[in-house]
Amino acid sequence: MTRSSKATVDTAYEQLRDRLVTFGFKPGSRLNESEIAIELSMSRAPVREALSRLIADGLVSFEPGRGFFCRRLSVSEVNELYELRFDLESGALNAALAAADDAALDRFATTWQQKHADADTFTLDELVSLDEAFHLEMSSLAQNTARLKYLENINYRIRFVRRINLDTGPRRVGGIEEHSDLIDAIRRRDIDNAIGLLRHHLQRSADEVRLQVQDALNRIYADDVA
Repeated sequence: MTRSSKATVDTAYEQLRDRLVTFGFKPGSRLNESEIAIELSMSRAPVREALSRLIADGLVSFEPGRGFFCRRLSVSEVNELYELRFDLESGALNAALAAADDAALDRFATTWQQKHADADTFTLDELVSLDEAFHLEMSSLAQNTARLKYLENINYRIRFVRRINLDTGPRRVGGIEEHSDLIDAIRRRDIDNAIGLLRHHLQRSADEVRLQVQDALNRIYADDVA
């Protein structure tokens, strides 16, 4: 593959991924390669390769003889992804609080206390990005790049429901307060408390998301209601 063709595939991949994580395509709908190629002003080949890459991300499925399909939005998948998030993030916390030096923990705590101080002025998209960045930087304290790649993939797959979850006043405030408590526990190297706070934080979000999935589907299909 030439450098220019790889760049085209990367462009198709990034644009399709952005639409898929926000359900710009309806859940379960067939993805027409020809139409997408026209929309992106490119040939079908890079679109097909990009869609194949997106299968590994869990954002696209392929059915022989039928083609590519947008993933479905389901409560069971959301539950599984939040459980996996906890497994990965709690593992990172255990490793970080056991091995990271005090300076690294202090830098993390100070940086995020400052960022959270202005969170009430953020737009919803900024808040979602802030939430993702906080959890990734917390996990990066353990210095395990493989773990971070898995977490980044999970972030893409739950971004849509995460966005809906944070689109409420109580959750905006509650999420930041839970982060603050977690930051304090990290600074003190209080592993048991930090893990407990993380479990509560993610479980609360997952519980709320389960109730919001149907509302999310209603929003997605609103244009079909006439």
